[in-house]
Amino acid sequence: MVTRHLAKLSRPLLPPVHVLGHPFLPPSRLAHFSSSDLWTNYEQAKGWLRCKKLPPDIETFGVFCNDKIDMEEVEIYGFDYDYTLASYKKGVEYLIHDIAKEHLVKKYGYPEEVGSVVYDPNFAVRGLHYDVEKGLFLKVDSSHQIQLGTVYRGREKLEDQEVLTLYKRRQLPVAFLEPNLRNMKMVQLVDIFSKPEMSLMAAVMDYFMRHNLEYQPESLYYDVSTCIGAAHATFHSETRSNPNLYLHRDPELIPCLERLVQASKKVFLITNSPFETVDAGMSFMVGKEWREYFDVIIVQAGKPHFFTNNAKPFREVDIERKIFLWDKVAKLEKGKIYAGGTIDHFQDLTGWRGGKVMYFGDHPYADLADVTLLHGWHTAAVIRELEMEINKMNTDEFKWGVNWQQVLMALIDDHQNVEGDEARAVIKEWKKEVVTIQSSLRSMFNPQFGSTFRSHNNPTYFSRKLFRFSDLYTSRVTNLLRYSLTHSFYPRRGALPHEFKSWFV
Repeated sequence: MVTRHLAKLSRPLLPPVHVLGHPFLPPSRLAHFSSSDLWTNYEQAKGWLRCKKLPPDIETFGVFCNDKIDMEEVEIYGFDYDYTLASYKKGVEYLIHDIAKEHLVKKYGYPEEVGSVVYDPNFAVRGLHYDVEKGLFLKVDSSHQIQLGTVYRGREKLEDQEVLTLYKRRQLPVAFLEPNLRNMKMVQLVDIFSKPEMSLMAAVMDYFMRHNLEYQPESLYYDVSTCIGAAHATFHSETRSNPNLYLHRDPELIPCLERLVQASKKVFLITNSPFETVDAGMSFMVGKEWREYFDVIIVQAGKPHFFTNNAKPFREVDIERKIFLWDKVAKLEKGKIYAGGTIDHFQDLTGWRGGKVMYFGDHPYADLADVTLLHGWHTAAVIRELEMEINKMNTDEFKWGVNWQQVLMALIDDHQNVEGDEARAVIKEWKKEVVTIQSSLRSMFNPQFGSTFRSHNNPTYFSRKLFRFSDLYTSRVTNLLRYSLTHSFYPRRGALPHEFKSWFV
């Protein structure tokens, strides 16, 4: 019986999958389990799990590794500004949302009532796809499958059958998820600024549906997207005027930069933001002499075009007269400010290439993809959502739910070939319970869409790109202070489907 096998286990968390069944019995014997036998195994497995300690907490401010990195080899550290060095308060999302909705009414003629919609910071999560043609928000996993139960038209959830009727399949074609400009069926909403964009689109859709007004999803997307883009100019102005209202001051940022300088590391900044915005923010967070920490400062870089060599040439910025100088940039000097440029020219002028460079950014595509795939830089993603999600994962409720789900799925796996209506009904009951557990775990992160990083047992499409384009990821740049500059990061060795069964995946 299960109890006899479980008593021999010494693992701190969960037993090997086969222990939950009867590995020494032939399939014909397994098939003759009665419903009473199944429920006995169920209760014994749950009792065994209750006797085990829950897994230890995850380090909220840890640095997580996708690939082996020896930090001793990194000589040059590069940073983006927005949501990387600069950590914005929630007020920024409200600001961008409200400016954009005002533009919708005044510049695009949307109904006056649209100007009264309120930003909902808890509606969406980063990394969702938006179907431009159908006007739907949906969450997609790393295998291109729609996660049923997470498809919304506005804030109205679609039933699973309606989703399957619309798409004819759960697995989406790659052309839908990575479209070119001539075939844009879907867009992925990846950066933090996408959250107010999604909230505004959902609110306007709800208004139209509530009042039975016909609308074009494509037009709505382009109108809201354009207004969100236009809101950035006001956002820059507001954050320059009132940095204390919109920026967190991280007390560890100065020690983090000082440590790099004292270790004779080269430090650079490449951002799309204008100098005035960066100067106001960095002066607030670091002090008026913030430029002393950087060997090269590039603003208005035009990423991702900077990294694909499709941007304009470097221009020196005259910060007193607020103009770009006309003459050719032959070298990048400390203390001066530059705009535009391309990565090839940057590498030629500095000699900083390959694995000696590590660049930190918040956007897996615009900041990290090209520099790692095309130029061999190391990359680190700064993902603020990690802190909230890790705090949720560190609760006893979540730990128990994940562990019991795994045990229950193992029970189903070992006993699903049982015979007899009563026994098969038990297996159906267990499968329903797995669905209930998964729904409960998902709603702990976000009631509509769940975790940014996981779609039940699979990574999300966002996670797939994050893991592909970043060597390291963490919630804030200053988490590096918890590790030495010679630290070696080793990725976790997860079990492949054909390898030994393991709970540590």
